[in-house]
Amino acid sequence: MTTEQTTSRAESPVRTPCVDQFASLGPARLVDRYRAGVHVLDMRVVELHDEQLDRPFDPARGLGLWSCRALLTHVMDAEMLYAMRLRRTIVEDAPVFENWDEQAFIASRLSAPGPDSLLMPAGALLASIYTTRQANATWLVQLGPDDWTRRAMTPVMGEADAHRLLVYAAWHLEHHGAYLNAKIVDMLGPAPEAPAHGGCGSGCCCSHDHQE
Repeated sequence: MTTEQTTSRAESPVRTPCVDQFASLGPARLVDRYRAGVHVLDMRVVELHDEQLDRPFDPARGLGLWSCRALLTHVMDAEMLYAMRLRRTIVEDAPVFENWDEQAFIASRLSAPGPDSLLMPAGALLASIYTTRQANATWLVQLGPDDWTRRAMTPVMGEADAHRLLVYAAWHLEHHGAYLNAKIVDMLGPAPEAPAHGGCGSGCCCSHDHQE
């Protein structure tokens, strides 16, 4: 599970969604949530100039450490990874997935600015995330009951079925989206219409359970 070095959970001002909120959804509603996930992101990210996009954050502020571009790049990478894991689970007999070194990607020239960096514009990152989800939703919505129970071995969750894999994929974007939105608000102020973060609501004991 992805983490950033931030403040203690109790001090973080970012409200992230509970993974159990996604796990409680049946397949059809979960696919709908997955398909719509990109809409929780504050689209003002495309208005940020390069200095803002690549600005790291002081972890003591509780907004995470990563820059907005690094965060979006991580989400895009994760979307491609989760999509292939889901497809392999449906096609292969109990596939075993290798570990993914997320921190190596964050520190690489694919995410970090530098003289030899390979950075993508925010709009291209958003387009990739959106297209990946829309394309995958077209076949996920066609899966039958037996498909959702097909299993794979993952490096973090252990053995998991296709439903659980999609739960984590859907949650992952909205979790990071809450941090992205908080960073953008910090730089640009509140959005005219703040996007929904997918939080559990008041009184939820796990609204601060995860750090970016």
